[in-house]
Amino acid sequence: MQTLLQQTDSYTLLKAERAEKRLSHAYLLHFADERNLRFALQSFAKILLDCDTCATLSQKRRAELIDKDSFSDCLFFPATDKKLSVDDNEKIREESILQPVEGDKKVFVIGDFAEANVQTQNKLLKLLEEPPAGVIFLLGATTVYPVLPTVLSRTKRLDIPAFSTEQVRACLARTYGRTYDENTLSLCAVCANGSVGQAQNM
Repeated sequence: MQTLLQQTDSYTLLKAERAEKRLSHAYLLHFADERNLRFALQSFAKILLDCDTCATLSQKRRAELIDKDSFSDCLFFPATDKKLSVDDNEKIREESILQPVEGDKKVFVIGDFAEANVQTQNKLLKLLEEPPAGVIFLLGATTVYPVLPTVLSRTKRLDIPAFSTEQVRACLARTYGRTYDENTLSLCAVCANGSVGQAQNM
């Protein structure tokens, strides 16, 4: 999956913005693959925190901690299998005031934001409008339709389009090549409508 993400325009764009020191304060990552949304958010968070290449031991350590949701400057909300709540927003507000521990940025990663109700989305809006210095929000969404227009207007959108059948097949081969034969992998790729997650579910 990482190889596929690295080939997307959104991944390239975010890396360029970091290199040019022009990161926005809030991004909305639109990725219809529910099964792999969290992995994609982790990958993009690593770009924001400059540990996507793991060129140094420090970068490798940060990347590994992000994968475990245990890096002090990269906080994930909501809890697994939960929807973002007003209480989560209050925790985010309290944490956003605190200075980053290891660098100059603190990233708040929010899972499928489209599942949050209107009240919860509105509660986060104030922080999106006036974020503390050094704070970056990375919102994930499997669909953008339930996301409030006011939230959309305050975030920079990163879209990950459907992958080609060949891209999905190659990804499945890398992951499951020793478990399933080529015909099975190809059939799953064809039926997946460009979603690695759907192919994995099959």
